[in-house]
Amino acid sequence: MSPGIPLPRGRDSTASEGSSAHEASVLEAAARLRILVHLSRQLAEAEPDLELALDTVCSHLVSVLGDGCAAYLLREDDTSLEPITIRHRDPVRRGLIEQVNQARQLRVGEGFVGKAVASGRPICLPEADPTLLQSTVVPEYRAYLERVGVSSLIVVPMEGKARVHGAFWLARDPGSPPYTQADRELIEAVADCAATALDSLRLHAELREDRRRLAEAASRMSRLQQVTAALSGAATPEEVATVVAQIAVASMEGAAGSLVLPDATGTVLEIAASVGHAHAQHVLKRFQTLPVTADNPVAAAYREGKAFFFEDLASYGAQYPALLPSASEAGYQAAAALPLLARDEVLGVLWVRFATARAFDENERGLMSTMVAQSAQALERARLYTQAKKAVAQRDEFLSVAAHELRTPLTTMKLQVQSLQKSLGRLQAPEDSKSPLLAKAGGVDRQVKRLEALVTDLLDLSRLTAGKLELRLEEFDLQELVREVRERMAEDATRAESPITVHAQGAARGRWDRARLDQVLSNLLSNALKYGAGRPIEVTVTADGDRALLSVKDRGIGIPLEDQARIFERFERAVPGQNYSGFGVGLWICKQIVAALGGQIRVESQPGEGSTFEVSLATRQEP
Repeated sequence: MSPGIPLPRGRDSTASEGSSAHEASVLEAAARLRILVHLSRQLAEAEPDLELALDTVCSHLVSVLGDGCAAYLLREDDTSLEPITIRHRDPVRRGLIEQVNQARQLRVGEGFVGKAVASGRPICLPEADPTLLQSTVVPEYRAYLERVGVSSLIVVPMEGKARVHGAFWLARDPGSPPYTQADRELIEAVADCAATALDSLRLHAELREDRRRLAEAASRMSRLQQVTAALSGAATPEEVATVVAQIAVASMEGAAGSLVLPDATGTVLEIAASVGHAHAQHVLKRFQTLPVTADNPVAAAYREGKAFFFEDLASYGAQYPALLPSASEAGYQAAAALPLLARDEVLGVLWVRFATARAFDENERGLMSTMVAQSAQALERARLYTQAKKAVAQRDEFLSVAAHELRTPLTTMKLQVQSLQKSLGRLQAPEDSKSPLLAKAGGVDRQVKRLEALVTDLLDLSRLTAGKLELRLEEFDLQELVREVRERMAEDATRAESPITVHAQGAARGRWDRARLDQVLSNLLSNALKYGAGRPIEVTVTADGDRALLSVKDRGIGIPLEDQARIFERFERAVPGQNYSGFGVGLWICKQIVAALGGQIRVESQPGEGSTFEVSLATRQEP
């Protein structure tokens, strides 16, 4: 029997020899089962300290199977083996085996252990042949064979589901009995348990790594979303610069940072915004402006349009020795110069500093690249917005000046036409010769009024855009204003062959700006006459409690549903511009005036069935 295995006690002498042998066999099998259960439990409960469990297993195997035992695990490189534990009954011999393993790193395929791991098959030498041992072991082990020797050997690989994790090595010294088949089966069972535990450990390690990566990915996504949200609310280049310097640098886990932008000439870089330099403001001031041609990582990133990473102060100093004192004084270890690229143009550079050295792995560089790309897009968007805003302001100023300049000659022309009409009326001449002249004078008067209306629209457009609309509130009856405007436009209605009918029941009094509501109604009626296709027009005025309702209905060409919202925008119309005159601002002006009076305007229309514009007004306005 193998040493260390508890044997059954002897039976009564009257018992048969066969019966005693059978009972001893059963007891030995039970003992081995107990050993296996005990070692299996230790391996199963070893997570996460499996190496300690393997040491305990080897110690136990030495005590029950002798003489020496070792456990080897395959390294991550899959080419070499690491001795996790070495055990022997004799401490001196254990030390000798440890020296052999320290002398060299065992490779897969070398010696008995390496061959078992490479093949995945156990090696069992119940009675080891010295010649075979000498030819198979690594050279460093031959001295141990000569000094101590090995009489019996078992090497069993720990083969898991996806890989061979390592192997158990067991050896008996000369004078000990050979390993039996039962010993081999026990070791193989223990190796299977160890392989299962190592599979579990590997899966748990992979799960932890996956969780770590997911947590890092979630953190990167959260930081990226934070930057995205902050940039989405930044409208001007100054606001974008502040967000990039503060939010983006913090999301990159930087200790400090500066956003550097070119000046108007493109020859000098200037710090537009910075963060985290409270202790080194004097250093920051040295680099407030920087020539584009300077020997500096920020200038280089701007010139070349590529990022530069410095993992530690040594690598930074090696490339820029003249800047090393400033970097040391500022107190940072790592840095990155990140160009902001938009449409193949470098808009600026983000200079980020880190308090500790860092490797800048692929994931980190990817996050920084994405943040910088978003920053560049936001900066480009802000620049375009600022330019557009400036252009709109210049346009509005031009329209305002043009409208004012046109008013003076228009007023003169209007007075001259009126004087001409009066003179023609007093002229003593036959009607047949005077009528054509009066008709021509009337035509000129209408064109002057039309031009005056266009100029008024331009002037109102510039005022409303600049937020300079002034209201002069007074109390009056909306019904009276409607009838007044209808009378004034009677001649236009006659020419358009579209009679205007007013429907009103009772007074509709309120506090409004009379001149501005006159302008709204005149615009709506002008549109109805223009697009009404020579059909009747109806104006309805009603009052309901604290609100008044004004509607203008025509039976003309109508407006498609998809165009009904945009006709209230500036320079928009639902018909071809070459067929109908005007700037396309009348309804926008109406909407702004009605909104300023606390009301609403809307349209209901069907193509070919006409349109109805409704204006709803509160009857009382705050002064």
